[in-house]
Amino acid sequence: MSAATENLVLPPAAEGMEDGSIDLLAIAVAIISEWRIGVIVFLIVTAISVAYVYTLKPQYVATATFLPQEGHTGGETLASLFSNRGPGALYIGLLHSRSVQDNTIDRLNLLQQFRTQDREVARNILASKSTFVEGSDSLITISIRDGDAHMAASIADAYMQGLEDLNDKMAADQSTLTRRFFEHQLQQERDALATAEMQLQELQKRTGLIRPETQASTAIANVAGLRAQIDSLRVQLAGLLSGETEQNPRVQVVRNQLAALEAQERNAETGSGAAPVGAAPSAVQIPQGTLDLARAQREVAYHEGLVSSLANQYETARLNEASARSVFQVVDKAIVPETKAWPPRKSYLEVCFLLGILIGMISIVVSLVSRRIAANANHRQQLIALRRAFSSR
Repeated sequence: MSAATENLVLPPAAEGMEDGSIDLLAIAVAIISEWRIGVIVFLIVTAISVAYVYTLKPQYVATATFLPQEGHTGGETLASLFSNRGPGALYIGLLHSRSVQDNTIDRLNLLQQFRTQDREVARNILASKSTFVEGSDSLITISIRDGDAHMAASIADAYMQGLEDLNDKMAADQSTLTRRFFEHQLQQERDALATAEMQLQELQKRTGLIRPETQASTAIANVAGLRAQIDSLRVQLAGLLSGETEQNPRVQVVRNQLAALEAQERNAETGSGAAPVGAAPSAVQIPQGTLDLARAQREVAYHEGLVSSLANQYETARLNEASARSVFQVVDKAIVPETKAWPPRKSYLEVCFLLGILIGMISIVVSLVSRRIAANANHRQQLIALRRAFSSR
């Protein structure tokens, strides 16, 4: 610098100004005269900032997209079981789960890639690289940011495979539980059906009723036949007694026949003994026996219906267990990104340029202010006192 510019300082507030206002021209001249300092500071700051920007490692973003499905062939989906707002939030939660993260880490050997042996650290690093978003179209996008474009795509695909593995496992577990439930219920109903059949068999043996309608008709017909024979013998007996005495052999025979038929009629009407299986029961036994048999048959039919229904559901659950699969559709697999997603170097370089200008201007102002303070004796004494105050501590 020349001797003239070395002595330039900011002018006093009222110097050369009658109204005490600031002389802007003097200030502008003083600032412009220090352009060398500003340029040097600008170049240094800009060079350092630009060098830092170019040391930033570029980042690539790989994306994979899938569509959760509401339905599952042959059964309920996992999403429909646990979510009433659609499966999107559920699948995003599964992507954040430790199971999917560990599956992704093991699949790509990310412990070595991240240079750590701590799984928790690896999960945190992986989570910091991962973003999961559900769009308005219900598509879920997996975004992975990494300095290696191929690794970013591999992690995105590994997330998809890990989610598929977890979903398959959970679907298989759910199908297994469903199958076991119906298997247990089916066995219980089969036992109940066997018990009902045994009770029906015992009732049939005890009452002799096999076809209650047919046997009741036969019993009633037997009673009616006996009564007809009794009436006929009574008429015959009355005719014999009109001309014969009680000691007449023919009268005795008719009376014996009449007594035998009346005994048969009483037994047919009120007999309490068990009739042979399939034989006509006594008339008095028909109402209760028929009712008991109908109840036993209804019980057997009820358990037969349950066994048939549970057998169908068990078979469906068994087939679902064998065919359990993922309930989401892969829309786009991850591809290796060709362009960098970060840093935006053009914007950063513009910021570096503006930062250099700003700090250069500040350095000029600081230089002028420091000279003005140094040129004032009172200010110098205050600065010396301030330094002494700090140096004494």
